Amino acid sequence: MNETIKTILSRRSIRAYEPRRISDKELETLLECALYAPTGGNLQNSRFLVIQSPALMEELNQVIRDELSSREIVEGEMMAKGIRRARQEGYHFIFHAPTLITAVAPKNHSNSMANCCMGLENILIAAESLGLGACFSNQPHWLTDVPVVREIFGRLGLREEEDIFGSVSVGYPAMRPQKAAARKEGRICLDRDVLKEVQEKPCI
Repeated sequence: MNETIKTILSRRSIRAYEPRRISDKELETLLECALYAPTGGNLQNSRFLVIQSPALMEELNQVIRDELSSREIVEGEMMAKGIRRARQEGYHFIFHAPTLITAVAPKNHSNSMANCCMGLENILIAAESLGLGACFSNQPHWLTDVPVVREIFGRLGLREEEDIFGSVSVGYPAMRPQKAAARKEGRICLDRDVLKEVQEKPCI
């Protein structure tokens, strides 16, 4: 199998990490891959903020825990699961990963979410290829308008005109899932199949 395809298919979301930090070279490689992701119109307006300081990570985790755990649970919303988890003992929103990479971009640009997520996806795939563990995190994005969250990321360079659109935790995996969850069916529609159904229907 092609090595790129093999890497994509073997990637798993890692939620248990060793405490040691990834090397500077590995971090540089991940960030370079993020910068080479496509952006709409080649504007290259997504940026990547990195947290590795244990003190800053703990401060951010506490803020996220306080903010989420105090919110009302609305059933059916993705955030409901995040709120329930934030109320659990020993909560850590990125499972004690030693590195957090957060993508930010202009608030009012229509492609900002896509641009950021393409960069973060490159990080996820690159991490897998390097033998690292990684997992996408929505919590900073959910709380991008919360002043105390913005203040923390502001120390790293978040600008007033930018929002947080996603984050990825990275580290050396303490454990790795052996088997991927089954893929749900009905998620691909081919035009030839649709057209074939139309052609085979009898005229009324």
